[in-house]
Amino acid sequence: MNRALWFKSIREARLLLLSCAVLMFIFNWIFVWVTSLVDLSALRIFLKALPPEMQNLSGVSVDEVATYSGRIALAYVDPVVLMVAAVWAISRGSDAVSGEINRGTMELLIAQPVRRFTVLWTQATVTIVGGMLIAASCLLGTAMGLWTIEFDEPIKAATFIPAATNIFGLIFFLAGTSTLASSWESYRWRTVGLMGGVFIIGLIIKVMARTVSKLDWLAYFTFFGAFEPQAMVSNTDRAWELVLRYNSLLLGMGLAAYIAATVIFCRRDLPAPL
Repeated sequence: MNRALWFKSIREARLLLLSCAVLMFIFNWIFVWVTSLVDLSALRIFLKALPPEMQNLSGVSVDEVATYSGRIALAYVDPVVLMVAAVWAISRGSDAVSGEINRGTMELLIAQPVRRFTVLWTQATVTIVGGMLIAASCLLGTAMGLWTIEFDEPIKAATFIPAATNIFGLIFFLAGTSTLASSWESYRWRTVGLMGGVFIIGLIIKVMARTVSKLDWLAYFTFFGAFEPQAMVSNTDRAWELVLRYNSLLLGMGLAAYIAATVIFCRRDLPAPL
């Protein structure tokens, strides 16, 4: 039965995973190519002419953004990357329990000789491994771009490994909290709506904390406060220290959400098929 569960989870995830991974790979490759076309001296002048509030949006200084590495690192906080990460994590997390109930398949699933723990964690494991592959696709896209496009200065693809691990941390956190929301819900659309709201509100709080100096304390009240891939690229000497600090928060909160989801799902009285 466990083998059947693995096949089921992989079969349900494979098309979305392939789409997300290919999109991340191509986007990061193209971003490197676009970066090679930018005149950095003109970019530095342009960025320094912006109001201080706008300069703070990137999370690093203008001088660091106006380097090839700094520009390429912006791909890791681009809305395209954030949306793909959110689509994968929320769609998979919301499907864990409320999706199965919504489709009317949960009753058939738990009627089999298999524990609820196994049902939940088989799906979660596929989601987590998929998150790793999506983050790795970002790094591979960057590496392919650096391999195929020539720059005036040498840039190592390894510089962007900490940034990719931070993307995985974000995906893990979103997948865990989505699974937690799914564990008590019966309608998948409500889980997706709730997590979509959490994602957007978290992003708005981060932007407010960045653009208004008096509100920088708000960064402690959003999970995006632990998402700083561009800072990990700019501060190479402290990159792994930052990975440990930020990823331990994201992975810790995500794991706590997965554990809470497991407890709720294993003790919950499941409704009849909707």
